Amino acid sequence: MKRLTISSLLQRLLTAAVLIPVVAWVVLYSSVSVFVVVLSTVVFIGAYEWGGVSEINSSTQKYVLAAVTLFVAQALTAVDASIVELLMNTSLFFWLLFIAFVIGKPECLLTVKIHQGVIILLGILVISLTLLSLQQIRTNYQQGPELLMYLFLLIWMADSGAYFAGRSFGKNKLSQLISPGKSIEGVLGGLLCCLVFAIAGAAYFNVGNAVLFVGLSVFVAFVSVYGDLFESLMKRRAKLKDSGNILPGHGGVLDRIDSLIAAGPVFLACLGVSGIFQ
Repeated sequence: MKRLTISSLLQRLLTAAVLIPVVAWVVLYSSVSVFVVVLSTVVFIGAYEWGGVSEINSSTQKYVLAAVTLFVAQALTAVDASIVELLMNTSLFFWLLFIAFVIGKPECLLTVKIHQGVIILLGILVISLTLLSLQQIRTNYQQGPELLMYLFLLIWMADSGAYFAGRSFGKNKLSQLISPGKSIEGVLGGLLCCLVFAIAGAAYFNVGNAVLFVGLSVFVAFVSVYGDLFESLMKRRAKLKDSGNILPGHGGVLDRIDSLIAAGPVFLACLGVSGIFQ
């Protein structure tokens, strides 16, 4: 078992060693067209994997779902700014509602019967809004590439901090029914790391209201935890361990962007409401 664990860890490290510089280059330095192509590819693969989460057995139907999701996502990039704002605020409300259910009635999320069509539609919307939010952040702000990279690093800090704090101090489960591996202590450790990182981020971006920026950053990091729980919930309902196997040691694309599907739209909503970078 130990040998298998070491092998799995090496796979994860090798995959990360390849992905991290590629992601950094695409986010910070690539042209808009290259960024859109890469992001669209990620969305297409993620939507295909959502077909498995939706318990679609046919590969053809999964490809159709992926194509429809990508079409919807690209169509949304052409809508008016007021519609984008409405979509992001609606997404924020959805994630707050989901958090409330995870905290208050987690058993309902696991046992309530949901029609397959609803799960498919939910995936289309959630994944499409992820693409829309990331594209909007990068292209609609003067410091867009840096802001998007900041978001990615913020999520990475939350994940890494939670992992090490959870291993060292974790005793109380965050959600025993949905994701028994996560602890409250781990989440708090991750948020503490994000607090320190956000303070550095406020200095880097030289924002006028540093306290607001730091507070919103920690809030986004907190919500990102529930993006992870959302995917864990849907996989548990479908009796899946991973969403896919395209990334050695990491599972599928959805397993890597699960935090981002919540953090992306919520971060964009917070930027819009706060007006920090306007």
